Amino acid sequence: MRHPTRHGPIRAMAILVALATLTFSFAQDATEVVLSIGSRGFGEAAPVLIEKCEQQIGGIDVEWNRISDVPNESRSVYVTNFTARNDDPDVVAVDVIWPGDFAGRGWIAPLDEYFTDEELSEYLPGFLEAAQIDGSTYAIPLYIDGIHLFYRSDLLDKYGFDPPSTWEELIDQANTIVAGEGDPDLNGFVSMWAKIEGLFMNWLSFFQGAGGSFFDANGNVNVDTEAGRQSLETMLDILYEHELAPESILTYRPDDARILFQQGRSVFLMVQDFVLEPLTSEDSPVRDDVGFTRVPYFEGHEDANTTVIGGFLLAVNAYSDAKEASAELIRCMTSQESQVQATLLQGKVPTRPAVYDDPQVQEERPNVAALGDNFLHAFARPSAGAGTAYPQISEIMQTEISAVLLRQKTPEQALQDAERQIEPLLQ
Repeated sequence: MRHPTRHGPIRAMAILVALATLTFSFAQDATEVVLSIGSRGFGEAAPVLIEKCEQQIGGIDVEWNRISDVPNESRSVYVTNFTARNDDPDVVAVDVIWPGDFAGRGWIAPLDEYFTDEELSEYLPGFLEAAQIDGSTYAIPLYIDGIHLFYRSDLLDKYGFDPPSTWEELIDQANTIVAGEGDPDLNGFVSMWAKIEGLFMNWLSFFQGAGGSFFDANGNVNVDTEAGRQSLETMLDILYEHELAPESILTYRPDDARILFQQGRSVFLMVQDFVLEPLTSEDSPVRDDVGFTRVPYFEGHEDANTTVIGGFLLAVNAYSDAKEASAELIRCMTSQESQVQATLLQGKVPTRPAVYDDPQVQEERPNVAALGDNFLHAFARPSAGAGTAYPQISEIMQTEISAVLLRQKTPEQALQDAERQIEPLLQ
């Protein structure tokens, strides 16, 4: 007969100590990865995906560095860190126009050894191109936004119009509706034509829709062309010949244009898709009368891509000591499952075409799902080809486009001046 002893509690204590030691050992062995992304832009989705990815990958401990959502502010922080060769943050959220600049300066690492061509093919090609420099991929698309054409569906229906596919149709429809309504406060078209990055994006949509390409096959700037001139002449015509836009459009940023449209004072609106939520909110006067489609092209250019994109990608700090773990985190954060979650949680527009077809996304986020068709016609700004010169190139183009819209220069003069200033930057 075995007699009870006092060894039971001792054994239990020993087991607890062993478990604690194992837990401590695991924590010590886990690879720390610092993820830098804004709390407003991705705040609802970030903690959910971080927890999921820590469990899914195993052996990593992710610290969320909540950086500013204002691109210029976060870029300034990154530049300071990269210049000092800091090894954290390991993973950085980068604006679509930064990869060419950051890769050119050696600040972000190529990801070719971590992602196969088959994996990369699952992302929107027009967005991925923004991160592909000299044959290597430097960042993976996280979420996207882009410029779309919004319209008053009630007014188009009233006059028997389908949403316009071409600029010629848009101008005809806007003229007909404005004349028919006889309302002096109703404009035909509003957009963001202040001297900002959004103006360059606007012009690029017109330019691509006319068959233009910012660089030619040899990488030379290629804006002083028929497509370049047609783009600027059409913008001038909308403003001055047809008087479809108020002259104050030259001061408008995205929200200024959105407010005018939301007040029922414009037939068409051309801005980014963030406006969908306020336009369709319960207190919006036009909530039941908003439709959207892709940005038009010019007649004869049906195959042109006209949805100029913004958005963010995830990249690995070139000075990180945890590149492989960082790449695994990026793979998980941008996976099909993660993008579905981010879309459902926060309405983030996905960078994988397959997500738009997800049944739950289509049911719970129908507006996001509907944007998918437009992003099949997406293109990136010429930041990858411009590299470190992109900020200067954008500033030059903004200045020259503004000079035309203010009637200080002809389209020909402005485009010639733009090429003359940009060419030395590409040497």
